[in-house]
Amino acid sequence: MTKRRRPTQVDVARLAGTSRQTVSLVALDDPRVSPSTRTRVLAAMHELDYRPNIAARALAARNSRFIGIVLADVTNPFYADLCDELRNRCEALDLVPLIAISGRQRDSCLMSAERFIHMGIEGLALVSPPLGTGDLHRIGTQVPTVLLTHNTGPMSVDLVHTDDEAGAGMAARHLLCRGYEPVVYLGFDRAVPGDSAAARRLGFTREMAREGREPMAVDLLSTGIGEAVEEVLDAHGPGIGFCCHNDLVALEAMRALADRGLRAGPDHGVTGFDDSRVASHPAISLTSINQRTTGLAEVAMRLLSERIGGRTEQAERVFAPSLVVRASSRPGGGR
Repeated sequence: MTKRRRPTQVDVARLAGTSRQTVSLVALDDPRVSPSTRTRVLAAMHELDYRPNIAARALAARNSRFIGIVLADVTNPFYADLCDELRNRCEALDLVPLIAISGRQRDSCLMSAERFIHMGIEGLALVSPPLGTGDLHRIGTQVPTVLLTHNTGPMSVDLVHTDDEAGAGMAARHLLCRGYEPVVYLGFDRAVPGDSAAARRLGFTREMAREGREPMAVDLLSTGIGEAVEEVLDAHGPGIGFCCHNDLVALEAMRALADRGLRAGPDHGVTGFDDSRVASHPAISLTSINQRTTGLAEVAMRLLSERIGGRTEQAERVFAPSLVVRASSRPGGGR
C-alpha cells in the first residue's frame, strides 16, 4: 500500500488557481489577500486536508511563541515535576514549549540549545545545564535565556534557584537534632560553575562545622549510591544520618538500606532535597527540602517574558527552602 503524500502549498495553489506565494500569505493570515481569493484558497486547503507548517509560519511571522526547555534528564523526579510546571506555565502564557533531554554532557547540552536557537525560538530555559560561563554567555547573547537551579551565570542570562546552601544546612541540622550520628553527605563533586551540587555540599559542611562535627561526605561521581551506603554502614554503627543531594539519591539510599533489612527512620535517618511528588508517597515518606517548584517555574517564565520584551539587565530570584519532615527521619518510625 502506497503511503499518501502530504499535500503541499503547490498542490493547494494548483487547485485554487493561484500562486504558491498567495497560498503562503493566506496561511499567514496576511490582510493583503482579497476576500474572494482567500475563500478559494481556504476551500482548497479544506478539500486537500492541508495543514500549514506551524514552525515555518511562525518563523516567517518573526513571532514563533516557541520556548525551548533543555533538561539533563527526566529520570530524576524533580526534573520531571519542574518540566511539567514549566509546560503548564508556558501554556497559560500562550507559549508553545519544546522540550529536549540533553543528558549530563556539555556537547549534547550545547547541541540541544543550538538546535532550538536555529529553529527560531523566542526564549530558552536551561535546567541545571553542564555548561561553563562562556557557553552560557554565547547562548544568552543569541536568545533570551533563563537558568533554573543554577546559582551563578553571566549577565546575559537570568537566574532562578533555591538557596541550596541553606537547604542542605537545614537537612543536616535536622538529622543531628533527631539524634542520628554520624551524619554523612551523599552528593556530587561536579566542576560546573553555579551547579547546585557545590552549594549543597558547602551548606552541609558549614552546618557540621557549626555543630562541632567533622564533615563526612561521599562523592557519588566516583562510587555508586548503593556501594557508598554499604561502606558507611560497615564503617559505623546504627543510627547513621544520610543527608542526600537530592530525592533520587535518597531513594537509592533507602533501597540500599532495605536490601539489608533496615528501615529509613527507625534504623537510619535519610533526607532528600527537592520534595518531589514521589517523596510524599505513603510507601516512601521521604523527608526532603522543598524548592517551591511551582514558584520556580512561574518566576522563570515571567523573567523570560521580560527578556523577550527587551529587558537587558540580569535578574536573579532566590527562593527560601523549607524542610518537610516525614517518616524517613523519625527515629521512632512514626509518620
